[in-house]
Amino acid sequence: MRKWKIAVWIAIILFTVLFLEKKQIIKSDVTDYVLSNDDLFILTKWTKSVFHEEEKVPVMAPVTDAYISNYDTMQTFSKGVLLSYDKPMTIYAKHDGFVTFTGNTKSLGKTMTVTYDTGERVTYGLLKTLDYLPYTSLREGEALSSMEPGTFYLQVERKGAVLDPGSLKEWLQ
Repeated sequence: MRKWKIAVWIAIILFTVLFLEKKQIIKSDVTDYVLSNDDLFILTKWTKSVFHEEEKVPVMAPVTDAYISNYDTMQTFSKGVLLSYDKPMTIYAKHDGFVTFTGNTKSLGKTMTVTYDTGERVTYGLLKTLDYLPYTSLREGEALSSMEPGTFYLQVERKGAVLDPGSLKEWLQ
């Protein structure tokens, strides 16, 4: 059987167990494993090791703008910071990882949370577009969203602790 068929069957079984657990037909600890950020990170690493991707040969170097470190102002907001820009820009994935949340929140509008393979969990808010669904894999340098001139929200968690604005300046470099 092909690897993708095995992956589909695993997903079907997992979602069936989650559905039956939600309806309280069965009792299991699957949601404890799936909803924990650390366990989800470990599960993703394991899945990537089982299903090796074909090696790709780049035909040309990716076109990238300067990363989001070229902000005009930074001010604290909620658990993160608001960064302001006077030009439109594109936000790129800093490392390989996967999307753990996309949606609209009351205070941050269009919001995306990405868990990078480094273990960092980054929340981007006040975005113009949301182009990914949760649990979508990302590659380093892949465009996450576009931004109009104005502000956007950034929060970085490393080892369970939210980085302060001083540490965020280093992270942005």
